[in-house]
Amino acid sequence: MPSDPLVTTWLIDHAVALLAVSVACTVVGEHLLGMRRRHLDATGSATSIVAGAAYLATKALVSKGLVFGLALAVYDRRLFDLDWTNPVVWIGVFVARDFQYYWIHRAEHRVRVLWASHMVHHSLERFTFTSAVRLPWMESVYKPALWLWVPLVGFHPAAFAAIGALVLAVGQLQHTELLRRRTPLDWVFVTPATHRVHHGSNPEYLDRNFGSMLVVWDRMFGTYAAETAPVVYGLAGGKRVATPAQALLGGFPALVSSIRSQHGVRARARHLVAAP
Repeated sequence: MPSDPLVTTWLIDHAVALLAVSVACTVVGEHLLGMRRRHLDATGSATSIVAGAAYLATKALVSKGLVFGLALAVYDRRLFDLDWTNPVVWIGVFVARDFQYYWIHRAEHRVRVLWASHMVHHSLERFTFTSAVRLPWMESVYKPALWLWVPLVGFHPAAFAAIGALVLAVGQLQHTELLRRRTPLDWVFVTPATHRVHHGSNPEYLDRNFGSMLVVWDRMFGTYAAETAPVVYGLAGGKRVATPAQALLGGFPALVSSIRSQHGVRARARHLVAAP
């Protein structure tokens, strides 16, 4: 089922702009609403924005400056020639990407050294569009290399980057309490209701709903939970990330301190990959 290549080319050329518009409109609109209702967390928002800016800067350096060139080299040695103008190919890559994301995301919650960075995203004690941009810069260092299978199988890196930007734009809309009603979409897609659960520190919500766009993986692998009780946001155990400096450092100061208490290389290695 070939499509007009102008459509896919337009998506590739404008995906980042669509992401920027999505972030700007939701964050600015949310702040205007907060000012009107006199319910604005300026400190938390500033911390989130600093974290997001550091993430984008690092991503631009690593993904665009280093890994993208490597991805193009891999693409030149691709195993297949996938038609990037075919929407079926895009859907296939999207589903495969979402499946891999599920397992990476699950690992970020189950492996101590990965949680040291990912905890930053879960640290805001409110659930808002601004919390979506509280992204740890450390993740943009190691994640790009995990997607090099995409150009290897023959999907152009620029098209894959467009999918990533569009996923982030949709993900921005998942971080809100404005949409409270559950819908049939909850059976297949990650909606605000299912993603609120993921950000909950309630015992029944811990390590649930890891999917990026599709919640079917959580249903298949036993990590799904419906929103049945008010969600308590923030980190479990009373931990906090309250300042821009703390957001930039994540859990690594505590991790380094805990490693020093371990004796021997094996003990330290086990400590790094143990549950947080």
